[in-house]
Amino acid sequence: RASKTTAIRDMGGDKEESREAQATEAMFDKWSSYIKGEVQASVEDHVLLEKLHTATCDKFKEMTSTAKTLNGNMAALHTKHKELKPQLDEIDGVEASVDELLSTAQMLDDYAVKIEQKYKAVIVARRS
Repeated sequence: RASKTTAIRDMGGDKEESREAQATEAMFDKWSSYIKGEVQASVEDHVLLEKLHTATCDKFKEMTSTAKTLNGNMAALHTKHKELKPQLDEIDGVEASVDELLSTAQMLDDYAVKIEQKYKAVIVARRS
């Protein structure tokens, strides 16, 4: 910088031109620093975006792997369910039969209670 200012003075410029040259040089230095700062900020933003992109890609790969595993497990469960369907239907039939049997047993129990009450009433009536 000093050589530029000196060169301007040597060319026959006066002090006013020298100050203008120094001010211009200072302005360009500040402008250069500003632009470097903006570029550096853009570079840092870009680096951050790259990191976020990489992290997102990794997460999506992990999620894809998990989804494939879940899909395989669901297919296996579906196959097992198909294989067990006849037995499950049979179990449902047995359950319905058991429910019907319980209902019949309850009706029989109620009937037995009524017969017992009638029997006791007949016994009591004969004693009197």
